[in-house]
Amino acid sequence: MTQKEYLKPFVLMPTAPGTCPECGVKHGPNDPHNKESLMYQFSFYNKHGHYPTWEDAMAHCSEETKRLWKEELEGRGVDMGGVVNK
Repeated sequence: MTQKEYLKPFVLMPTAPGTCPECGVKHGPNDPHNKESLMYQFSFYNKHGHYPTWEDAMAHCSEETKRLWKEELEGRGVDMGGVVNK
């Protein structure tokens, strides 16, 4: 059984009112999704066949927002692929 087939039976409950329907976290429409959210990981995987990276979570953001988030993530030891550097 492939990983895609294994996850296929998952049905995700709707996110809480007032939260992002993609990641289940309260954030502005121009802010990235929470890549660490299980809701986002499973919903993204079901749509795309792979787990999200920070780049995926920021795909809808402006170039300036992406730059700021990348700087902050790297400053905390995380690269855009989500691998801990420190």
